[in-house]
Amino acid sequence: MTDWPSKIVELVRIKERIARLDVDKIFPYTLPAVAADPDRLTLFEERTGVTLDAGHRSFLAAADGWPAFFETQDLLSIEQLAGGEHRDAFTAWMESAPPQARAEGYTAATLLPIAVDLDMPLFAAMPVVDGRVASQVLSLDPSGIIDDFDSFSAYFDSTIAYTERNLADFESGAYRL
Repeated sequence: MTDWPSKIVELVRIKERIARLDVDKIFPYTLPAVAADPDRLTLFEERTGVTLDAGHRSFLAAADGWPAFFETQDLLSIEQLAGGEHRDAFTAWMESAPPQARAEGYTAATLLPIAVDLDMPLFAAMPVVDGRVASQVLSLDPSGIIDDFDSFSAYFDSTIAYTERNLADFESGAYRL
């Protein structure tokens, strides 16, 4: 099982370093939410009829979402997974997305959005098959599936790597306005 506290602290430390260098406030500096109560996770599954992937569920049990998780993309809380502005934005985008963005026959009904950027069409979602969320995470934009991860943990690790690249860009001065 993934050691979420260690991974969360690793990402927080990188984001802290970016925040010190980000004098133009390009990216919000945020912290993850507190852990979701196990009863809330179970209630979500009962109410939606969807069984969460074990890796994603274990993350939510450590941190119930993270605003501006990557740049301006929010990692959704259990409430946001169930509905609301983020879920609505994902659904509307999927319904009007160009064909290449609906690659492999995915629809808003067959994907559980887990990360949503309300400022631009950039999403992460997990396929739902027969009421079970698959471990796979798809990164989507208008060009289609831009990345594919075997697990939520691999997706999180890639976010750490991307954030480290952002840090390197800040350190080199590339993000100065």
